[in-house]
Amino acid sequence: MCVIISPVQETLPWAEVRNDPTPRAGVRFTDLTLLDGGVVPNDRFFVLQQRDIPQVEATGFKLSISEENGREAAFALDEIRSLDKVETTVCFECAGNGPAGMHGLVGNARWGGARLGPLLEGLEIAPSAREVVFYGADNAEERLRGQTYATRFARSLPIRMALDENVLLAYEMNGEPLPREHGFPLRLIVPGWYGVAQVKWLTRIEIVPYRFMGWFMAKDYVTLRGVEVNGRIEHRATSVGRHQIKSVITRVTRDSSGAHTIHGLAWSDGSPIERIEISIDDGPFRGAQIEPASPYAWSAFHLEWTDASRGSHRLLSRARGGSGVQPTEDEDLRYKATPWENNGQVVRVIELS
Repeated sequence: MCVIISPVQETLPWAEVRNDPTPRAGVRFTDLTLLDGGVVPNDRFFVLQQRDIPQVEATGFKLSISEENGREAAFALDEIRSLDKVETTVCFECAGNGPAGMHGLVGNARWGGARLGPLLEGLEIAPSAREVVFYGADNAEERLRGQTYATRFARSLPIRMALDENVLLAYEMNGEPLPREHGFPLRLIVPGWYGVAQVKWLTRIEIVPYRFMGWFMAKDYVTLRGVEVNGRIEHRATSVGRHQIKSVITRVTRDSSGAHTIHGLAWSDGSPIERIEISIDDGPFRGAQIEPASPYAWSAFHLEWTDASRGSHRLLSRARGGSGVQPTEDEDLRYKATPWENNGQVVRVIELS
């Protein structure tokens, strides 16, 4: 489970306003200041959904899978549980994670379930198949030219990605039955992708020969970025997909001897995080110590702050790895027009006495 801060360490309060939104039903932030790596307990893991939680029961549950050539299959929950069980630790972040809740729409858990690939391959996928579409039991809407049309929450993956051995049909979370708020009885786990891809309350899978253009795939959860082309800015839209590399400083502690330590968490799309650097008061970046972690889990890091002094201090971190370098908000993201996939460097302010 998670590692709670040692009682001999005092966690110092942040000086900046937390900017927490008004609490509402169905929303919970992971309090990153309470964690020191490891997995987040189920009742502390962030919760966010588009609509009310659907009441899907295990009794009578069927996961239907269909292929364009007419082949179909349906699996009861017990049948899925009877397949070879895989457990993997995966961190995922809401694509809209940001200052509200101090970047608390992120979590790390140990998911248990069956690999999706063998079930899809059992249908003898047609050569013309292009994507796999995953439908949840939760209600949603399509919107077009001022009209709304009833549908279900749905997201898709390219065939190649859906067949990846790491993609799971999860029925357990941290060794316990999947909680209802986290997708009971069955959810999709796609390591390295944002939370919107981790479809909860999964009931139907379709293998299709076209690009799926559902609301949460091609209209909302779309990132609009400006790029410079021949001296002018052109904007390009992409569907939210794999994690951008990101790190966040979560707390500063002081032990009984008065020594200060800066702590944080970092995650990526599964590409190695090679280095975490911390800047204090806009000074040069210093290398932090990274704790070992599995590829798709988050990594804890810390820096002994040996020259801490009284007064206000500005702290920020940046991660470097196989998927790039965590960008600055002002320069590297200045042409980003939507809130999704914001992995800019996060500034924290603390007052030391």
